[in-house]
Amino acid sequence: MVVEDLRVKRKDLEMFLSNLEGIPEPKLHLEQYPTSARVAANMLWNAGVDHNDIYAKNVLDLGCGTGTLAIGAAYLGARKAIGIDIDLEVIQIAKKNCEKLDFTERCDWICISVEDCNLKGIDTIIMNPPFGMRKESISRDRFFIEIALTLTDTIYTIIPYAEKTRDFFKEHCKELGAKIEQIIQMDFEIIRQFEFHKKELHITFVDLYRIIKL
Repeated sequence: MVVEDLRVKRKDLEMFLSNLEGIPEPKLHLEQYPTSARVAANMLWNAGVDHNDIYAKNVLDLGCGTGTLAIGAAYLGARKAIGIDIDLEVIQIAKKNCEKLDFTERCDWICISVEDCNLKGIDTIIMNPPFGMRKESISRDRFFIEIALTLTDTIYTIIPYAEKTRDFFKEHCKELGAKIEQIIQMDFEIIRQFEFHKKELHITFVDLYRIIKL
C-alpha cells in the first residue's frame, strides 16, 4: 500500500511501521538503537505532512538500519526512498522488511559507509544518526549532518536534547552554510539491549531538527 494522498492519519503510519523486523544483535560501535515506530512516525509526519518534503520526492536515510524511515517515506508517497548503511546484516533485514510490505519498487538499499555516499538528485534526508556518545562509537551526529549537507538542501535529524547541544548545532550549521529552521523536542525510548543498560526501558529526550541549506 502506498499513500497517494494525505488522508492517512499519523497513527496509521505508526501502526504500519510497528510491523517491521528489528535488529536481533545490535552492534554497540555502530550505536544501533532502534527508532521506535512512534518516533519514526513523528519524524516522517513532520517532514511529509507538515512540510511536504516526502511526497513525490527522492528521500535518503543515512544509516538506515532495518529501514524504518526509508520504508515510512515510501508509505507516504516518496518517488524513491533510499537507505544506506555500513552494516550488511541490517541492510538485508531492511530488504526483507521492504519485500514483506511490497515496497521493493520504491525503495533501494545500498551497503556503503556514509562518507562514500555521493548520490545525486536527493530532495530530502531523514535520519537517526549515531550520537557518538560512547567511546566505542566510530561516528557521530555532526559528521552525518556534514555529509548530508553535501547531498541535499533539506535534512531532518534527531539529536540528543541539551541547551548547549542546541547552541552548538545552531553555530555549526551556520558555519556549514545552513540553518536549523525548526526544533521539536520528543521523548525517545531506549530498550535494554547492551550489558551496561540497567533498565528494561529508559526514556530520554531528543530534538528533531529541520535543517535547511542557505
